[in-house]
Amino acid sequence: MKISRKIWSITMLCAGLVLSSQLATAQTWSQLVTGPGPSTGGVTANYDSRNNRLVTFLPQGGSVPSEAWVLMDANGLGGSATWTDLQPTGMSPENNGESTAVYNPLGNQLIVYGGCSASCGSPLSSVFVLTHANGLGGTPAWSQSSPTNPIAREAQSAVYDPTTNSMITFGGGLAFFGTDQNDTNVLAPANSPSPTWTTLATAGGPPPIREGQSAVYNSAKNTMTIFGGDDAISTCCPYDIVDYNDVWTLSNANGHGGTPTWTELQPQGTPPSPRTDQSAVYDQLRNVMYIFGGLSWSNTTQNWTWLGDVWKLTNADGLGTAAPTWTQIGQLGTPPGGNAGQGAGFDTVDQRMIIFGGADRNDVGEYLTFILDLKQH
Repeated sequence: MKISRKIWSITMLCAGLVLSSQLATAQTWSQLVTGPGPSTGGVTANYDSRNNRLVTFLPQGGSVPSEAWVLMDANGLGGSATWTDLQPTGMSPENNGESTAVYNPLGNQLIVYGGCSASCGSPLSSVFVLTHANGLGGTPAWSQSSPTNPIAREAQSAVYDPTTNSMITFGGGLAFFGTDQNDTNVLAPANSPSPTWTTLATAGGPPPIREGQSAVYNSAKNTMTIFGGDDAISTCCPYDIVDYNDVWTLSNANGHGGTPTWTELQPQGTPPSPRTDQSAVYDQLRNVMYIFGGLSWSNTTQNWTWLGDVWKLTNADGLGTAAPTWTQIGQLGTPPGGNAGQGAGFDTVDQRMIIFGGADRNDVGEYLTFILDLKQH
């Protein structure tokens, strides 16, 4: 059994801001004051830009049902930010983490896929759909889908394509060391009671096997960009885990318009350190990916380092005329500090990254919400 990285009994260290010659003008963090909210740190988050709401899914374990919460006035500009526990009807997803959740804004649905069974003894193939996921329009309700060609997976990455109503996933593992994958799969129609999984026959690459990577999607160009992650090769002793800091793009990522093709980008600038379980958000208007935090593993010291740095990658889909470039962003105000496994959303209009949850260097769940104002950047 591959033990969840959240409960490994391995000494953990914390790393804050690492200065470099390419440190960008500092941007300001602020802690968002909210009413009572979720009490668990592991979370996936999606931002509903039309209604300024952060839609979150919080997995639990065993007999404890998973939770769905919504943060209203999530960007900190529209009023007093307030958490609402949706308490949906129907049977909720049962897993203890490492699942993914994507948001369908047109249907106001959250689509939750995969994850771990209790203690991560096996991966899950389940797909659940939450209706009225932003808390508006009716009573939120869970329903379980019955996909054709089910695929069990944990710690995969996932993005949503509104054009074809598809969920696109990459990689992930099978809950044991040495079982990480590098396949690309598409679930369509993603919100259907009986969707179909298709494994794409890709050209180029593919990226090395991994889990815990970030993925963002340019819906206008049908391009998925992935960053980082790790390959859990073998268990102790010693552990053999390889972290990544590479960047890959997949064209025709939804399986339409041509052969899906992987390309490894070679960005200019000093890249972020290798890491996994970081959060990433995408500014599609400006074609910029931002990443925050995560975990970095050392085979030499057998330690995790908990990261709290912020980076941006310009021309993140690799299709522009300018070369993709990494730049580290300085931090002012009240930074979250070292954190991993947090959820993140992005307000494109006001250029604000919204961070919630995760776990700190002591493996203690974080229940705070932070805003990084990137408008001046």
